[in-house]
Amino acid sequence: MNTLDHPTIPDPSTVSNRDLAIRYGAIWGGSSIVMSLIAYLTDNDLTMPNTGAIKWVFILAGLGITIWALVTAMKTDRERLGGFISFGRCISLSAFMGLISGLISMVYMFLYGYVINPNFQEQMKEAMYAQWEAQGMSEAQMEAAAGMAGMFTGPVFMGISQLIGGVVMGVIFGLIVGAFMKRERSIV
Repeated sequence: MNTLDHPTIPDPSTVSNRDLAIRYGAIWGGSSIVMSLIAYLTDNDLTMPNTGAIKWVFILAGLGITIWALVTAMKTDRERLGGFISFGRCISLSAFMGLISGLISMVYMFLYGYVINPNFQEQMKEAMYAQWEAQGMSEAQMEAAAGMAGMFTGPVFMGISQLIGGVVMGVIFGLIVGAFMKRERSIV
């Protein structure tokens, strides 16, 4: 019986948060794409080393959107659960959001590296050589370093890194945001 003294609180195992993870994970991933495209179109490619102070503006904006998405998803899920949400559910929701964001970012990275900016890998190589030269590396050292860095600067590796990084960031942010958003049920 649902009364003011004993409201009916749904069982968390019967309430899905998949739709929240997909919606807010897509917002997280989509905002990353929009910021990356803005940076590329304004000649501030964020994937290149030493893009300057503007990179921090994009990082902080992305961080703000990510935290907003996590807080909003957890808050909505908590409301669906009658005002309570466990720490574990916060972490699993944010990890799933990170997976969705990572998948979107991975697809975008493939498109970026092969369609939008097909010279991406060459530009990355030139930027690395300039940075190594400024550090005083010899030609032999630069060639050795380029051989090792070559596979890590391609769109495929960077796309896979986006996927893995999305889940890892989802878990890390979930631990932090979940610590503030959790509200455990008291068992009486």
